[in-house]
Amino acid sequence: MKLKNIFLGLLPLAASMALTGCSDEQFPYHDLTDMSLDRVARVELIANQHRVLADGKAAIELRPRLYTSAGRLIPDERVKPEWLEYSSPQGVKLSRLFSTADASLIGDTITAVLHIKGTHLTSNEVRFAVAAPISAEYQSEINIPVVFHVIQTTEDVEAFGGAYRQEQIAQVLRKLNRMLSGETTANPIGVDTRIRLVAAKYRPDGTAMPEPGIDRFVSKEVKPDNDYEDYLVENRLIWPAADYLNIWLVSDRKTSGNFPGVSNLCTPRYLAGEVTDTLPGINWAATTPKAFKPYEIGLFYKIQELDNIDRSYRVNTYEAGYNEIGYYLGAYFGLLPTFNFREAATGNDFCDDTINYFSDSSVPGSNETWYKTAQGCYFRAENIMDDPTGGHCSVSLDQCVRMRWVLEHCPNRAAWKSSFALTGTRE
Repeated sequence: MKLKNIFLGLLPLAASMALTGCSDEQFPYHDLTDMSLDRVARVELIANQHRVLADGKAAIELRPRLYTSAGRLIPDERVKPEWLEYSSPQGVKLSRLFSTADASLIGDTITAVLHIKGTHLTSNEVRFAVAAPISAEYQSEINIPVVFHVIQTTEDVEAFGGAYRQEQIAQVLRKLNRMLSGETTANPIGVDTRIRLVAAKYRPDGTAMPEPGIDRFVSKEVKPDNDYEDYLVENRLIWPAADYLNIWLVSDRKTSGNFPGVSNLCTPRYLAGEVTDTLPGINWAATTPKAFKPYEIGLFYKIQELDNIDRSYRVNTYEAGYNEIGYYLGAYFGLLPTFNFREAATGNDFCDDTINYFSDSSVPGSNETWYKTAQGCYFRAENIMDDPTGGHCSVSLDQCVRMRWVLEHCPNRAAWKSSFALTGTRE
């Protein structure tokens, strides 16, 4: 009886909606009918970068934005590609995605305009530069021997699914190398760094590793005292920085100690020999110590975070390790964040080809999604140093140059110069 009354009560509301009508401008995402071209009243064009590398792979995206007379943005899925016509006064053939290997265009600035076919509608002009691809001096192969110290508690192994599997570690390694190669993206300024992490095959004593690249250790508890240094020293979990990149994957279910703080400490500080021109943005130390702290030679990461795909952009928890492991690898190579939490913050990653952006807490959702708005561009955050809500799958050309400078000049980043971890012998 009650259900019948509820149904009868809804009838007047349904009749009212039928009489007044609901336009697709009021509910644009609910109207599944074809969008009529005459509904388009205004068109804009925006790019995802200010430059594109002329390497035949990097691609700049020219993103159309079509609006109704009510000023509502028409969703991409309702915009038909056959409506759109891209042109350039320079005569360069354009489309929504533009890439080129034409060396004659290097140094040129391309102007792009979008026309809506069959109408008088024309967008604003968008300009982007065509830049030279990465030069030969930065294309030599650099292989860095890596060891993942998988540190778990007895409780973690017995109560939470056993030892962290070899296949999972291989997946982490594969993801980091894809990030360094840029093979999963056509980012306009992304490059293949030719830097690769290679699983170590031999222990410091010269014996072969049963699982290449994996050193396992299980204890009753993990002690975070002294930034984990005492625990690692006591259990011989620090392998020589001259031969290995150490990555400590630590079981930290109780989030005790200063684990997140340690994760953010792995930045280069020391230089080998006489260096006159140092990289900006890094607090270089005056002298090099006889022994390095663990966080100075490798990465700390909470092992449970490897399986966490929900990485929120929250200011109060950012330092709590919500970034992916690739971000910390970037810091190991001397890269700085591409973002700030507030516009007033004075941040600079000292790479001219990356886009710096900020999250404005006064505007809900401002740059807190995968797509960001900054410096006149609308782009998907996929740089290695983008915020937690990012793809972390691309390294820019300027970042690559910076990374290689660090590898060449920092003594605790010199494992790539040694082949011991891969051969078991000294040359």
